[in-house]
Amino acid sequence: MIYVLDTDTVSLIVRKNPSVIANLIRHEDDEICISAISYAELRYGLEKKGSDRLFAEVTAILGKLSIIAFDESQSELYGKTRVALEKSGTPLGDMDMLIAAAALSAGAVLVSHNTSHFFRIKGLKVEDWCV
Repeated sequence: MIYVLDTDTVSLIVRKNPSVIANLIRHEDDEICISAISYAELRYGLEKKGSDRLFAEVTAILGKLSIIAFDESQSELYGKTRVALEKSGTPLGDMDMLIAAAALSAGAVLVSHNTSHFFRIKGLKVEDWCV
């Protein structure tokens, strides 16, 4: 199984959340990845904070993860998902929908502490490693 870490899960790894770390080490490195969207969010956060220590920690974590490039398949899933959620009156933020599209496209499980957001997306498998 492939697991796509949401941006918040990477942040929990940086904060050394024991539950997230325990779940992380149960999996092989090649089972864990992030989307290019989460990578962009993390890079933005690093630039905004301007902390050399944080930059080194996050860079070390990212160096162990593969990054799913954004592609046409994800674009199509994003469009369909956004329309479906808008029609149901339960839209999500664009970044969350793009991250979900990456997980859906890969047939992966999305690992996020924001499960209430993602459970609304039909067909998306979601796990919270923080519990």
